[in-house]
Amino acid sequence: MVRQINPSSANPAFDQPSDDLAQRRLIRESNREGKAELPQNQLIPSQPTQNRPASKQPASKQPVLKPSTHSHPAIPKPKQATALPPGLAVQRVIQLKKLWKWQFVWVGVLGLFAGTGLGAYLWLAGLPPLPDCRSITPLSPDANRLYCAQETARSGKLDDLITGIHLVKDWSPSHPLYRNSQQALAKWSRLVMLAARDKIQQNDLKGATEAINQIPATSPAYAEAQKALGAWKTQWQKGEALYAQAIEAMNQQNWKLAFDQVTELGYLDYDYWRLTQADRLSKQISVQKSAQESLQQAKKLANKLNPDEMGAAIELLQAVAPETAAWEESQRLLANWGQALLKIALQHWQDGDEAGAVQMAAQVPMNLEIAADASDLVTFSHAQRLVEENNPAPNSTNPLESAIARTLVWKQIWSLMESTTAVRQIQPDSPVYAAAQLKLQDWQTQLRDLQQLQFAQTVAGFGQRPALDYAVEQVSQIPTDHSRYGQAQQLAASWNQRIQQLEDLPYLRLAQQFAASQTVSGLQLAIAQARVIPNSRVIWAEAQAQVLAWQQQIERLEDQPLLDQAQNLAKANKLDEAIGKAAEIRPERALYSQAQAAIETWKEKIRATLLAEDQAILDQARNAAGSGDLTEGIATAAQLSPGRPLYLEAQSLIGAWLRERDGDPKQPTADSNSPLAQDSAASVSPETSSEVSSETSSETTPEASSDSSGTSAPPEEAANTEALPDSTAGSTP
Repeated sequence: MVRQINPSSANPAFDQPSDDLAQRRLIRESNREGKAELPQNQLIPSQPTQNRPASKQPASKQPVLKPSTHSHPAIPKPKQATALPPGLAVQRVIQLKKLWKWQFVWVGVLGLFAGTGLGAYLWLAGLPPLPDCRSITPLSPDANRLYCAQETARSGKLDDLITGIHLVKDWSPSHPLYRNSQQALAKWSRLVMLAARDKIQQNDLKGATEAINQIPATSPAYAEAQKALGAWKTQWQKGEALYAQAIEAMNQQNWKLAFDQVTELGYLDYDYWRLTQADRLSKQISVQKSAQESLQQAKKLANKLNPDEMGAAIELLQAVAPETAAWEESQRLLANWGQALLKIALQHWQDGDEAGAVQMAAQVPMNLEIAADASDLVTFSHAQRLVEENNPAPNSTNPLESAIARTLVWKQIWSLMESTTAVRQIQPDSPVYAAAQLKLQDWQTQLRDLQQLQFAQTVAGFGQRPALDYAVEQVSQIPTDHSRYGQAQQLAASWNQRIQQLEDLPYLRLAQQFAASQTVSGLQLAIAQARVIPNSRVIWAEAQAQVLAWQQQIERLEDQPLLDQAQNLAKANKLDEAIGKAAEIRPERALYSQAQAAIETWKEKIRATLLAEDQAILDQARNAAGSGDLTEGIATAAQLSPGRPLYLEAQSLIGAWLRERDGDPKQPTADSNSPLAQDSAASVSPETSSEVSSETSSETTPEASSDSSGTSAPPEEAANTEALPDSTAGSTP
């Protein structure tokens, strides 16, 4: 290892620290200029010296390197660099620093100018700030005022639109913003027209007119607005005229003319007249007409001075509406007829007809000014009527009335409370006092009973067994001679039925659990469990319905395998066996109808198969006979035995062919080559098969039948052949 000499120890001038970069630059400049050389003993640690030229110092001045005691490979000896004098190096460093300082200053100046130019460009290219519409004044620039007017008109409100219109309506064509103002004015004017049209639909012609008049003549939409306003006024005047004519006709009771005006209103363009006013006027005319008709009908009834008809007349007058023209007259007649009817009622009361008097007095309104005696009778009659209307008879045989009587409502209690309060006001000196007291006692008793029944019904509403027992006990306390006894018994019966349901439902639920297994044993257990419920219980009918369903389900489970076997045999084309297997299901079983339907289907399939076979045999026989071999045709047709679908048709063909072959003793023998013989041998139509069959049955001898088929047809078959029509040829017996 080569030990280098510290340059600071060889040259004291390098004791002060120096900038390494500045030294390197100075060295490079000195080497280029050749003005100074570094001392030979000056070394720069960070710069290699291999490529520098060797210094020409004396050998005595060169440092002596001692060999290293370590055995390392030889290291090349670095070359020494030249160095500037200390003063010159410091001066160079100071100059470089000043040079760099001015460069930074110029760069900063250039950056400042560039930033200023960029900011100015952005300021010139950007949009100007929007005006503050909250601080706008009449002295503000027109552009700002127009902008703020446009922003305000965006709301669509009528006041804002009118404000914008007033801003630009007076601008002349020479104004710089005239074109923009005209566009805005046209838009705002049409929006004002829409607002005016809404006011027209809301029956505000005055508001619509005021809105339209805000559109100036300088607006492009001025003519259109004035035209619309004229049309609205025309329609409005027409509607007002029709409405006035209808009112005049109604006052004159000319109902047809009044309704005609309503019809004319329906043809107008605006919903206010066409719908709103027309509907209102139609209802008004109908009410006025109904009131006049009621008044006239009441007058006809009251002229007979019959108490019942007078009561009906008073009831008609009470239906007259106060806003009608007949109201005043109806009230005057109502007072007169009420007084007259009360006189008749008091006379009946004095004569002992209390029921008739009460019935007549109940038809008199309570708001009439009448005498005290008559007033007490009216009060008593209305109280009794109120009780009867809201408390139907509990022992009524009508199911609907009985259901109403069983339903306890607060209205019943309220009617009794109102009636008892009214009757208590009757003084002892009144002629109806005694009867009123009797009714008062009865109504008070009914009120107490109803309150007890209401309490019992509230308790029974919980639906639990103890609550139902307590409710039954409460209603059982009502005596038999009370008018609410029947109603109490009906409630008790309904609650007892509910108790029976609570007692018997567990048995039925257990039976349903047994039946849920869907097995024969489970269903049998379910049936046995359901039959425990006696026939006198409420849910007995429901239990029996469940039993019937479970029995049918058992029959299905037992007979379904038979039906499945039959269907499998039918799929294997063993139809006879399938029919026999399905026939094992008895008629009283659940699957009997299904099995019979399957049997009929299979029989039809068998018939179709036999018919196809018979038809093939007959076709073969006809072919043989047509070729001249009648004997072969007869033998082939004779293969169809009795009971086959085409047996009768085969017998007809056999008879025809026998006559043709052996001859008919009663008729001349036909030539086999004649057209008639060829036609009969070729085919026999179904329409003539029955005729031929009848002839064959009467003329064919047993010997001939024996020769042709080997068997003789019995006389019974021949008779059947003659009697059966042709339509049975294709069906089996």
